[in-house]
Amino acid sequence: MTRWSTIAQKDIRGLVGSRTGKTGIGLVVLVFLFSGYLVPTTTSNPTMTDYDSFARGIVLFLVPLFGLLLGYRAVVGERATGRLTLTLSFPHSRADIVIGKFVGRGLTLSTALSVGILGGAVLIEYPFGSVTVETLLSYLFATVLFGLAFLAIGIALSALTTSLRQATVLTFGVFFLFVVAWPQLTGFLLQGLEYLNLANNTLPDWAVFVHGAEPSMLYQRVLDSYVSPNKLTSGAALGSVGPWYLQGGPAVLLLAGWIITPTVTGYLQFRRTDI
Repeated sequence: MTRWSTIAQKDIRGLVGSRTGKTGIGLVVLVFLFSGYLVPTTTSNPTMTDYDSFARGIVLFLVPLFGLLLGYRAVVGERATGRLTLTLSFPHSRADIVIGKFVGRGLTLSTALSVGILGGAVLIEYPFGSVTVETLLSYLFATVLFGLAFLAIGIALSALTTSLRQATVLTFGVFFLFVVAWPQLTGFLLQGLEYLNLANNTLPDWAVFVHGAEPSMLYQRVLDSYVSPNKLTSGAALGSVGPWYLQGGPAVLLLAGWIITPTVTGYLQFRRTDI
């Protein structure tokens, strides 16, 4: 057994065994299940596109919060209690800790989302719905990738900071910036570009790409490309109606970048920090 897998298994047991962990996991599963239960009551012959339209606003709030809360105490929490020093006294490297934490918490997040989404799909399919496997898997993959991106950000913040207070402030700052404030910046960006004579009434495609490189925007772009392709979209989530670099394929790669880059950055800083 690899050393990081030992840390991952310990993390999974800790999350599943704690009351807080079970409450958070159960809440996420119930939200997806409840959405699947409600969609057939509001739509005849429901599909995953209807599910996406109904639940997207909730998912855009819940999944980032779940990912960040799973990640922000991963490293700094053990530093605060002294367990990090004990762990490093065994044959574990700092890379083992970061990888193990991400894998353990990533499996927990992925399992919770998968159970909720698959259960919701069953409730949509039976008795009058129509759920295609391709669309279901696209929705599941995109949502798990979205959650893992915010988990990676949370773990990076945990590795970058030296106190729980710092980690908490930064975590909720990131949540506010990306989930609450970022979608509202379109108008300010357009005004700034118009002032510089770089735009005229609408954002140019390059500006849409830059503004839309945030995880929530990327997630919506993936959904609008593969789950809800007929949905009218504007702004940074152009889905399948924009140029190639604003479509779902590049958005998937950028979401993967949001997993890799924060994790590597957090590890590099963690490696240089004294315990």
